[in-house]
Amino acid sequence: MRYWICLAAMAVAMVFSVEARADTETGAAAHPVPTLDDFLSETEFWNPELSPSGRFLAGIRSEDGEDFIVTLDLNTEGDAPTFQGLGDLYVKWIDWVSDDRMLVSLLGYMDLRNGKQMTREQLRDYDDDSRAVPMPFSRLVSIDRQSHQVAAMFGDDRRMTRNFSLGRVTDFLPDDPDHILMPARLYGDLDLFKVNVVDGSFERIAAGTDSTYAWFTDRNGEPAFRLDVNSRGTVIYLYAREDKENGTIKWRKTRTIRLKDREQSKAASDFQVLYPGPSESTYYISARPDGADRAGIYLYDFEKDEILEPVYTNDDVDIEDGLFNPDTRELRGVFYYKDRLVIEMKDPSIQAHLNGLNTYFGNEANVIPMDSSRDGKRWLVEAVGPREPGSYHIYDLDTASAVEIGVSQGRLLGKTFGETQIINYVARDGLALTGYLTRPADAAPDSRPPLIVMPHGGPEMRDYFDYDRDVQILVAQGYQVFQPNFRGSSGYGKIFADRGRREWGRAMQTDLDDGFDYLVGAGLADAGRACIFGFPYGGYAALAAATLTPDKYQCIIDGAGPSDLVAMMRWERKEEGYDSESYKYLVEHVGDPQRDKNALEAVSPAKLADRVTRPILILHGEDDGIVPYDQSARMEKALKKAGKDFKLVKLKDSGHRYMSDEDEQTYYTEILAFLREHLPVN
Repeated sequence: MRYWICLAAMAVAMVFSVEARADTETGAAAHPVPTLDDFLSETEFWNPELSPSGRFLAGIRSEDGEDFIVTLDLNTEGDAPTFQGLGDLYVKWIDWVSDDRMLVSLLGYMDLRNGKQMTREQLRDYDDDSRAVPMPFSRLVSIDRQSHQVAAMFGDDRRMTRNFSLGRVTDFLPDDPDHILMPARLYGDLDLFKVNVVDGSFERIAAGTDSTYAWFTDRNGEPAFRLDVNSRGTVIYLYAREDKENGTIKWRKTRTIRLKDREQSKAASDFQVLYPGPSESTYYISARPDGADRAGIYLYDFEKDEILEPVYTNDDVDIEDGLFNPDTRELRGVFYYKDRLVIEMKDPSIQAHLNGLNTYFGNEANVIPMDSSRDGKRWLVEAVGPREPGSYHIYDLDTASAVEIGVSQGRLLGKTFGETQIINYVARDGLALTGYLTRPADAAPDSRPPLIVMPHGGPEMRDYFDYDRDVQILVAQGYQVFQPNFRGSSGYGKIFADRGRREWGRAMQTDLDDGFDYLVGAGLADAGRACIFGFPYGGYAALAAATLTPDKYQCIIDGAGPSDLVAMMRWERKEEGYDSESYKYLVEHVGDPQRDKNALEAVSPAKLADRVTRPILILHGEDDGIVPYDQSARMEKALKKAGKDFKLVKLKDSGHRYMSDEDEQTYYTEILAFLREHLPVN
């Protein structure tokens, strides 16, 4: 049976509702497909957490624009859940420090004109004409489970109340339930503090700089190293602890790490800090040591800056992360993605339970262990997959039974989603590639709905066999969507990623075309009924298709894609610095704007606008700091000069990684209207 939590709007009380899982999985035609409003509806339940004993569950519930902390005693049958509202503050996450006390990270907005907190109503009414100057701020508080009394970390100390970011925890100190370690800015520098969770009192234990953005501790809870970041957030520098003979600590720069654009990406990076290791000077990391093709889990000595022996590697794909016991700090297992999520646990009995859960969800959803009781007998798991937008379950190991306790979006419950299949094909040069084809739920096996080819961003990212909202929005309208993992994608090793070097508009582009051609040859798509849509490298690929293979696709949709690679690289050089690690990486993978100018212009859509034969829709956030709006303005100018059919939609309140609610509605409405006109479904 399935159970989910919902908060009654009028009664403001928790109720349980029941339905059989089989009822929602049989007879897909009996259930409606989601509407756009369903997909864009607010997240209603998120961040459930188990208390250390596993007896209590806490989660966040949103109802009528207000966030509530919901608490439930799992050991008492028929127990009525309690809830606590926090007014105009938004709840970001919850965690427990003991069965009697939880930590809550809160988000609010302050009007910089008068220094007062803004109400939710004021925020809803805010627009460009408003005189308010909203500034987000975060605070961490502890809440007593029984009395509901709230204590703010750092209290009302004036030095700390000037911080706009006080919502993070570096170490929960499992052996000291009365304290946590938190980063906070003091006089501009990000320092590390030991904070009492009962009364909010604090003491500084390590000093950082104004460039510091994160701290890490060793297995004993002592400061181990910190990360500093460059001005654009694209390169980080690791400073490790160096204990001096006189008892002082010196921070020594040991490593420079280039950050990938990991927005919506689960791909392993070349160096990612994971968890304290088995000794005081070691950490578990996901890394790709020099000479290695695929990333794996390694031990890293941060004092010596040495990557030690491998803990786990895989011959096929990069390893994403590990699963750790927060009490013993032991490595429990690893997880990575082939097509679906793969979890390998060290304990074979635990692995057997995970395998059983995968069977329970039809071997389609990715089952993710989120939390467990200290004795390991009760788990909290999340299930998410192409047809499972996100649900939370309590799993009892003794009885091998699962109970659903929440879904992230209630309006998607009971709706029908498109089914995803794995597509293996071969590029024209013989390279084996993988993609994912999602078809409408009511599509007959021999039908060929209009196709949308949707290359991912990055380009050093990848797609997965997983729930993808953009895909399902399009599928619900009757389209089928193809997501190819072209060369240059991450997750398949360095050699595969390096095959995309300087292949913008070339081999990376033909990999998309070869995937489309494969679908046509396999009888899954029609050659004359396809559009291409992507964001932001995917947006470039869409524009490249419009100019390099102008008759292949019926229409083009570009979301914030670069259009002039020479101008883009010059902008990157100015932003990053000529000698920066980030800029050098871009030159290696895209090209040099001086030495390679002709080659870059040969695949720059803004330089080839006269070749366009199909209608183009361009959407771009005005505040985009990763791909500047100027790139879309250049394409607009070129298309206008060439007399081509296009539309540019400026999203005035959006950047590269965020979009206002109003812009989000505009974004999808424009895309669906454009597709209805130029690629109609029947």
